[in-house]
Amino acid sequence: MDKTRNRLSFILVGGAACITAFAPAIGQQTPAARGATGTGSGLSVTLDYLTTLRYDDNLALRKSSLGSTSRWENRLGLGVVSQTPDSLLTFNLSGLHRFSDSPIIGSDSEFNEPRVRLAYSRNSANSQIAGQAEYRETDLTFNQSLTDINQDGVIDAADIIIDPGTRVTTRAGVTWQVGINDPLGFVLSYNHSKREFRGTTDPNLFDSQSDRYSLATLLRISPVLQGNVTLSYIDYSANDAALTDRQTTTLSTGITYNVSPVTTINASIGVSQVDETLRAIPSNTVDEGFVASFSWAKTLANGAANFVVDQTFGTNGDRTNVQAGRSYVLPRGTFDFSFGVTQGPFGKTTPIGSLNYTHKLPSSQFTAALQRRVSTSTQSVETQQTQASLGYDYFINSVSSASLGVNYLEQANDGTGPSNRRQRANLNASYTHALTKDWDMTVGYQHRFANDPAPGSASGNSIFVSLGRQFVLKP
Repeated sequence: MDKTRNRLSFILVGGAACITAFAPAIGQQTPAARGATGTGSGLSVTLDYLTTLRYDDNLALRKSSLGSTSRWENRLGLGVVSQTPDSLLTFNLSGLHRFSDSPIIGSDSEFNEPRVRLAYSRNSANSQIAGQAEYRETDLTFNQSLTDINQDGVIDAADIIIDPGTRVTTRAGVTWQVGINDPLGFVLSYNHSKREFRGTTDPNLFDSQSDRYSLATLLRISPVLQGNVTLSYIDYSANDAALTDRQTTTLSTGITYNVSPVTTINASIGVSQVDETLRAIPSNTVDEGFVASFSWAKTLANGAANFVVDQTFGTNGDRTNVQAGRSYVLPRGTFDFSFGVTQGPFGKTTPIGSLNYTHKLPSSQFTAALQRRVSTSTQSVETQQTQASLGYDYFINSVSSASLGVNYLEQANDGTGPSNRRQRANLNASYTHALTKDWDMTVGYQHRFANDPAPGSASGNSIFVSLGRQFVLKP
């Protein structure tokens, strides 16, 4: 606990130093408190506070509950936005203090879940640069959200396993583009991601790290035709059971052609090499395969249409995806969908697609989303991922509102062996009322469901009440 307190104190001190360093002169034009828009210059500093009392009857989602858990959490968040006509800097810092009483740990008090994020972008007449860095700790015992997953682009077992312990995520990246208006341009990017687990017991929760490098050369042949050559390199390592080291190198070339003011075609072809070493076995394999893609997109009077076919190559072999989509701008919302199929390295064909719908009325809003896709997980397993959500918000009057939401997530292996299907679902209902001009109170209920291959199905319920507000420190 002392180490966590010291780490959070260090981050808070660093946040204060950043505010001092980035603050422009007093009297500059200031953007809105909750985010900067436009091209004006100025500084915005906000402080968010949220206190929550929560009761769970089966926090660990066991078939037989170990007992009830109660907790009181106080979360503090600092937000800084500094904007000039050609640059934007954002800084966010947050953490919480939790008092809890659980059947396993008993009574406990600790600082937890520090998070810090810094992002910066700058544009000039012929170049632009953007970068960001983030450090985050997540307490997996208490944080089991279904909307805060898929941080590495693939929903796998590590995203939905219910296990005690802490997940530490570190991310950093930078993209630099030059020659935006020249016949010859370049785009250089680097992205680093690292995921660590502390105090966990499930073998699917293992440390991993990935570094991605990319260099693209853009050749503007004419106002409607552009060529490109892209070289990318991914270095991945993991402390899984096999102790995996994997290097993926891809070289491709392609074109972008504007057939008309409303129709665009993209095409590319290349080769990819995967060099994988399993240090625990030990073994080493080097495989090569072709990659290619073709897409067609057209802007229509009430939306857009598109068609995409692509082939990728990974550690398990080739995967081919074919999808068609359509989007609509409706009088009271939006609607877009795509549908298609994917065939993986084991010859299995799986339907894929997505759907998003939003409908707005003067006093309410309805949203729906569905997505099905297949990709390779961090454990080199072809995994099928299904996400679905429904949401309804009703604005009772100017000071109160009610919300109802359902989130569903399913993950299963898509290869030739057992599917090992895992399911998670959350049902949320809440009521929010503005007590004063600054303070909001929310009361709510949540029902959670889990179904895993070994332990089977389990469910739990929780109720909560929270108070929160935002303080505008500057301007």
